[in-house]
Amino acid sequence: MKKIISITNKNIQQGEKANPQDCAIARAIKNEMNRKVKSVSVLPSHITLETKDKHLIAEMPKEGVDFIKRFDRGLAVAAFELKLNFKEGYSLV
Repeated sequence: MKKIISITNKNIQQGEKANPQDCAIARAIKNEMNRKVKSVSVLPSHITLETKDKHLIAEMPKEGVDFIKRFDRGLAVAAFELKLNFKEGYSLV
C-alpha cells in the first residue's frame, strides 16, 4: 500500500520528541488514515502500523530519517511529504 503522508506544521508543533507513537510523523499518519489506525510506531529505520485487520511495515525514506534526527534534537524542521510503501509484515524490533 503506497501512501503519501503530509507532515504539517500542526503535526510538528503537537508532536513529541523521541516518542515513536506520538511524534510529528506518527501524528500525521494517524490524521491521514483517520480511525483506521490502532497503533503506529515511527523509528529511524522503519514505521510499523497496525489497523483493525493488518500489520504493516514501511522502510523509512532518507527524508524521514533526516527529519527525525533534527526533530528529536529540537532543531528547526519544516513541513514536508513522506512517500511510504507499506507491506504486510511484522517488525522484529
